[in-house]
Amino acid sequence: MTSSDKKSLVDTIVGYRPPPVTKESAINFYAPAFGTLNYTFLSLNVMNPRLLQRIVPKPDLTNTFLFSSCLGSALFIAGRPHLSEAPIKLRIIFSVYGSVLFNTGSVLTWAIVRSLLPNNSSLATVAGLISGCLLTGCGIVYLNYNDKAIKANNK
Repeated sequence: MTSSDKKSLVDTIVGYRPPPVTKESAINFYAPAFGTLNYTFLSLNVMNPRLLQRIVPKPDLTNTFLFSSCLGSALFIAGRPHLSEAPIKLRIIFSVYGSVLFNTGSVLTWAIVRSLLPNNSSLATVAGLISGCLLTGCGIVYLNYNDKAIKANNK
């Protein structure tokens, strides 16, 4: 592929079409996407709790965001090729374990970062969003690496 064949980021975003809604896409795409949205709200809620309280004047939604984020990331992990040969019980155990570690580790990271930042809600919000993107990106790269390693070993 030459550099002229590569699409720009804007063209990629504008040309993106999500998969049609099926049982498989609901489990492997839409539920993880919903979990990612909740992960974003979780980062905002931990780093700047007053922001979401102003938007949604309901009781504390932290546990709701955490549960939804865990469910979405567990489904994302369970659908990965490197777990496709695992028995269903192990797939569930491994995906729940990875999801809980990722999400609670993120909450702990945000709490520590928040305590180290100056008392500035805008800075905390930006730090939460950026760190959430970095943590998510790192997790996806890690899972992709495992998928490739399994694929290479099966050749």
